[in-house]
Amino acid sequence: MKKIILIALICLSIIVPVIAKQVSFDPSRGLVEVNVLIDGVISGRFGIDTGADRLYLNKQFAIDNSIEILQSFGQRNIQGADGSAKPFAASLKTFEIAGDVELKNVAATVVDLTKMSVGTKPPDGLIGYQILKQFYVSVDYPNSKFELSKDEPGFLRGRRYSEIPFSQYSHLILVDVVLNDDITVPMLLDYCASYTTITPKVAEMLEIPLRENRRAILESVQIGEVESRNVYALVSDLKEFKKSTPRAKFEGIIGSTFLHDFNITVDYKQKKVYVRH
Repeated sequence: MKKIILIALICLSIIVPVIAKQVSFDPSRGLVEVNVLIDGVISGRFGIDTGADRLYLNKQFAIDNSIEILQSFGQRNIQGADGSAKPFAASLKTFEIAGDVELKNVAATVVDLTKMSVGTKPPDGLIGYQILKQFYVSVDYPNSKFELSKDEPGFLRGRRYSEIPFSQYSHLILVDVVLNDDITVPMLLDYCASYTTITPKVAEMLEIPLRENRRAILESVQIGEVESRNVYALVSDLKEFKKSTPRAKFEGIIGSTFLHDFNITVDYKQKKVYVRH
């Protein structure tokens, strides 16, 4: 799945452990997918999505598990990078993330995620900004570990990390990215993007020959002091996605084909990304 942009959640209370724990995730699809438990009995695999604004349930998952789907009046279609879909509503008594964080009385958005992504089966749902903003959100890609923490991570008391400031439009994380040691463009940083994506405008500026299915190899991708070489990328105009976020200026998405080399923590409060090798 390439990209999904997505939604708001209302939670009346959050139960978190005194000490946060790392949990494993399956990296095979390029996504950060973790186990969730809904209403104490419904199990699912949800993506951790810094490109989503709220909690989403895939419509088919909701139907298969007899989750009541309510009409969502007056709300426009949800626009993703690859398509759009009509939203519905659902109310969850409890929502538990990776056996570590439990939220009660949660409003979720139900949407057909298959209409918003291309080429692969989507996860059962997406965990977005309205939940994630309350935590330090850490993904250790090389070791396939994920962690939500209310407390400042211990590594910040040392020096062995790179600190990258980001700007924020609504829920979206925007960073300046240097491509091929040549040009600098703003891009979205997205835990739930399988691929790094650049626009045709950027591909033309870099004089990159396109491979089959509009794919390319970027000689280098650098954010702050952090660099990766020979990054696999897709070329897409992201036109409809850009229309849905007209004030967010970006020319691509930083996804798993770059992120998989690093241990990354998003700090929403300080608007910083911390990267460890």
